[in-house]
Amino acid sequence: MSPPSFPVVLLLLLLATIAAAAGSNMDEEVVDDLQYLIDNSDDIPTNDPDGWPEGDYDDDDLLFQDQDQDLTGHQPEIDETHVVVLAAANFSSFLASSHHVMVEFYAPWCGHCQELAPDYAAAAAHLAAHHHQAHLALAKVDATEETDLAQKYDVQGFPTILFFIDGVPRGYNGARTKEAIVDWINKKLGPAVQNVTSVDEAQSILTGDDKAVLAFLDTLSGAHSDELAAASRLEDSINFYQTSTPDVAKLFHIDAAAKRPSVVLLKKEEEKLTFYDGEFKASAIAGFVSANKLPLVTTLTQETSPSIFGNPIKKQILLFAVASESTKFLPIFKEAAKPFKGKLLFVFVERDSEEVGEPVADYFGITGQETTVLAYTGNEDARKFFLDGEVSLEAIKDFAEGFLEDKLTPFYKSEPVPESNDGDVKIVVGKNLDLIVFDETKDVLLEIYAPWCGHCQSLEPTYNNLAKHLRSVDSLVVAKMDGTTNEHPRAKSDGYPTILFYPAGKKSFEPITFEGERTVVDLYKFIKKHASIPFKLKRQESRTESTRAEGVKSSGTNSKDEL
Repeated sequence: MSPPSFPVVLLLLLLATIAAAAGSNMDEEVVDDLQYLIDNSDDIPTNDPDGWPEGDYDDDDLLFQDQDQDLTGHQPEIDETHVVVLAAANFSSFLASSHHVMVEFYAPWCGHCQELAPDYAAAAAHLAAHHHQAHLALAKVDATEETDLAQKYDVQGFPTILFFIDGVPRGYNGARTKEAIVDWINKKLGPAVQNVTSVDEAQSILTGDDKAVLAFLDTLSGAHSDELAAASRLEDSINFYQTSTPDVAKLFHIDAAAKRPSVVLLKKEEEKLTFYDGEFKASAIAGFVSANKLPLVTTLTQETSPSIFGNPIKKQILLFAVASESTKFLPIFKEAAKPFKGKLLFVFVERDSEEVGEPVADYFGITGQETTVLAYTGNEDARKFFLDGEVSLEAIKDFAEGFLEDKLTPFYKSEPVPESNDGDVKIVVGKNLDLIVFDETKDVLLEIYAPWCGHCQSLEPTYNNLAKHLRSVDSLVVAKMDGTTNEHPRAKSDGYPTILFYPAGKKSFEPITFEGERTVVDLYKFIKKHASIPFKLKRQESRTESTRAEGVKSSGTNSKDEL
C-alpha cells in the first residue's frame, strides 16, 4: 500500500488539531459549569452521621418499619451490666481474649434494636452466671458511630448479630428472645450431637424439646456420627441426638429392626414425624431438617420472621385473612400446602394484626380486609403474584403449581399516573416508568425515595435545585419515585434514597448507581460523566456576577472603565 499523499496527511493533522481544541473547550465548559453551580447551588452537606445511611434497611426490616418509628424514646431502663460495649479501639483485642463473643451491631434509632435490648441484656446476665469460665461474652457496637467496623462485617440492617468463635464470625438468624439466644449459644458451647443411651433421657427430650432430630446408628462414634455432627452445625436451630439403643429408637418411632443409620425429625405439631431417606451426608441432612422444621403453615410474627425469611426455601405462598375468617381458610390452606412440602413455604398473615398484618400488607400493596393469597419469590428477587378469583383448595394448589413452574404474571405496585407532570422533577410511578425512564432518546436520573426517610427529606432541596439548573436541557430528565408505593423490576432500591442513572440509547443495560456526596455539584459531575447525549448548561447571571455588578453600581463606577 502506498503512503498517504501530503494533502491527506495535512487534513488528518488539521482534524486532530480541531478535535483537541474542541476537547479543550469542552473541559473549559465543564469547569465553567462547575464554578457556576458552586456559586449558585446552595450545597449543604447532608446530615448523615459519618455518612451512615440511616435509610438503608433489609426488606425484612421494611416489613416492620412502622414499629421502628413508634418505639424511639419509650424504652424502660435496662441493666446492661453484662453487655460489653465495643468500638474500633478495643474490638480486635477483646475478640482475641475471648473464644466466644456474640456481637450486636445496632443503631440507636432502630426500633428492633430497642425491642431486643432487654432480652439481649437478660441473655448476657444468664450466660455470665452459668458460663463464667467459658471465655464467653455478649457485646454490642453502635454501627452509626463505628462505621468502619460495620462496613468490615457487611452490616446491611439493624440489628445484625454475629457470633465469633476464635475471631471467626457467623450470623445469628434465630429469634430475638433471651431463651432463643441462650439455647443457641449453649448449643455452640456444648457438643454438636448429644448421646441418648437410656429411655429416661429419651422421655426427657420428648417432653422438653419442641423439635428434635434423632439418628439411630450402629455406634456413637465414627463416620456417621461425624456427618451428623457436621449437619448439626449447619442447622443450628434444632437439637440433634444420636442413639444406638433400640428401646430409645422405638420411643422416637423408629423400628428397632430398621436399617441403620436412620434419621427422624420430631415436632410438637400436626405433622409430628418426618423420616429422612436420603444420602447420609451432612449437607443433605441439614437441608432435610431446614425444609421440614417449620409446620405446614407458619404464622408470621416478629419471632417467626427470621426462620421464614432466613429459610433456604425462598419461595413463599402467603395467606392474608382477618382473625374471624382464619378458621374458614386456614384448613384449606394447610391442605393445599401438603404437596409442596420442601418446595414452598406456606405463611399465614393475620390481616388485622397491628404488629404484623398492617405493615406487611402495606409492603405487599394489599388494601382492604378481603382474604388474599399471593406468591412471593423472596427478598433477592422480590416479585409477587396474586391469586385471582375464589380462594379454594384447588385454586391454591393450581396457583402454587404455576408459581413453581414460573407461569404466573408478576404484580407491581403503582400509584395513579399524575394528571400533571410539568415540574422540574418529573414524578414517576410504576405505571409510567417505562414511558419516562426507558425513553431511549433521554438521559434519565431517577431518585427512589421513601416519604418517612430523613435522608430523602434532606436531599429534596438539593435534588430540586439540581433539576432547576438542568430544566432547559431537553435531552435530560430528572425524576423521582416513591419506592414504598411503586415498584418496577428495573428500578430497585438498596435503601433510601437510591439514585440511578439510565443513559440514553442504553436502556437495556443495568442503571448506574450514584454513590457520591449528595450535593448539586457531585450529582452534576456524575450526570456529565455518564450522559450519552452531550449538553451545555444554560444559565442565568450567577450570584457572584450579580454581586459584583451591584458593587460596581453602588460605587458609581461604569464597569467598562475597569477594562
